Amino acid sequence: MKQFRFIIFALVSLLFVACQSVSPDKFFGQVVLNTNLIADFDPATFGKRLEQETREFPDIPSSKKNGDEAEQIVNLKILTVEKAIKDIKALNVSDEDAKVLREQSIKLFEAVLPVYKNEYMAYAKLCDTKATAEEKQVVLQKIEKDYAPNVNELFDSVYTLGKQFAEKHNLNVKWGY
Repeated sequence: MKQFRFIIFALVSLLFVACQSVSPDKFFGQVVLNTNLIADFDPATFGKRLEQETREFPDIPSSKKNGDEAEQIVNLKILTVEKAIKDIKALNVSDEDAKVLREQSIKLFEAVLPVYKNEYMAYAKLCDTKATAEEKQVVLQKIEKDYAPNVNELFDSVYTLGKQFAEKHNLNVKWGY
């Protein structure tokens, strides 16, 4: 009987701890600061990085590539974004402002995820197979035209809400943009 009571006590204690809200500092880190993981979403930035990862130099044997370097980078980005979404969704918040900020951050990460999976993966494959600049440019222009405006708007929204949250909770944050 004592073991049963102990097990019940342990389960209730665990449930209580699991249901507690996260500290404002930790919440801010997960929801706002983690957007740095996708700060390079811009086609000019991320596209250039993928392109550079596939560059070989004839006079430098160590620069020889396997042929999937850009795809590996995109796959890692996809895993990173999926984990960020999972972690943000798992945050328990009771404050209405925090809920709004959390949802906006989730929208941001969920907006970029399909672009990494589809357009950026297609672009990575073009980079890895040494496609023409024109073929690659078509993909980057599609990202710029069809996705970047919404993503930029979501970034702005997360930062605006993040600033308000930081002020409300007296978090020492330096905004560098």
